[in-house]
Amino acid sequence: MTEIAEKIKRLARDRKDFAFESGELREKSGYTLGYERPLIVRCFDSRLDGIFGSFVKENRWSHKDVISLPGGARALASDDPADAASKQAILEAIDVSVRAHDARWILLTIHFDCKGYGVAFPSEEAERERHRSDLATAVRRVREKLPAEFFVEGRYVDGEGIHPV
Repeated sequence: MTEIAEKIKRLARDRKDFAFESGELREKSGYTLGYERPLIVRCFDSRLDGIFGSFVKENRWSHKDVISLPGGARALASDDPADAASKQAILEAIDVSVRAHDARWILLTIHFDCKGYGVAFPSEEAERERHRSDLATAVRRVREKLPAEFFVEGRYVDGEGIHPV
């Protein structure tokens, strides 16, 4: 394994000082270990299409895999039996992306005003906090299933863009 690949593996394992944007990654390290082809888990809400389109363009991704279903990564954080089928579908699709396309960078997203939650939040801050918590849980659960060289990242989507949490 090259020195760069070893460094990336260590950074992904430790989750410290890891560049978040693929363009930034490419310029800083020059490696291609599947990190340039992300797998994005997102909600199927079409209001997000422009935001995701801009994000993909900004990062110069010519290829990506997308898992798009109600609530995006929300089901991964849920312990509700009603979410079991969605959770299993996401995990199976991640497995296919990893095996078929060598995806190593997995972006789990949850967005503002998601009807998949089925609740009215008392405030925008309460909604954001719940989404941050759910993203942290979803990221942890996916990381537990993958080797250390995979980078699993949670992102919150709002009207301004796609933000690391």
